[in-house]
Amino acid sequence: MIKLFEQFNNEQEIIEICKKYNIENYTINPDGSIDVDGNVDLSYMKLVKIPLKFNKITGVFVCYGNQLTSLEGCPKEVGGGFYCYGNQLTSLEGCPKEVGGGFNCSDNRITDLQGIPSAVNGRLNCKNNNLTTLKGFPMIIYDSLNLQENPLSIIDSSIEVRGECIYVGSTNLDFNIILLSQEELKILFEHGVDYDIFSKDGSISKYRLERMFKDFNI
Repeated sequence: MIKLFEQFNNEQEIIEICKKYNIENYTINPDGSIDVDGNVDLSYMKLVKIPLKFNKITGVFVCYGNQLTSLEGCPKEVGGGFYCYGNQLTSLEGCPKEVGGGFNCSDNRITDLQGIPSAVNGRLNCKNNNLTTLKGFPMIIYDSLNLQENPLSIIDSSIEVRGECIYVGSTNLDFNIILLSQEELKILFEHGVDYDIFSKDGSISKYRLERMFKDFNI
């Protein structure tokens, strides 16, 4: 009886929280997490933590414009886009493992993207963070990639960007890299590691860079 009473109280609390944040069409799972058939919008609510434990969301999940320092409680799967920009995050630990749309974690304090899905099915916006490495980045990005305003000085991971643009302005990348065309940037991001273009200090081998572009008829 006590366990049943505690479970009832927990469910009542979840119901009240869902009502407070206008979350509808949800199912409460045995572990206390919830599935939502639709979107979840927790933007600009002065949150310091995610108020519920989410599991699967069929639509988009929005938690931007808060004061989050952790993504604990975020859904494991999101059918649409995932937007956590404008918080105080230093890592993406706890972010969804599957995202069906874009991924925007800009305007935080993130130092790497460890934990992000291996493929992003839309735009990946990491602008204005503290990124110094591409390790942990998705292997495939199906739209554009924005790395502007990060202290990034080296491309140390292979990333296939299938969208139109890669934005690298206001980074610490060598000026010769900043001036590359979009076609050249896509080749560099996907194959630069294989050609050992960058030294650890961020300097580049112009010979290897030219050889790579020649191999790809650019």
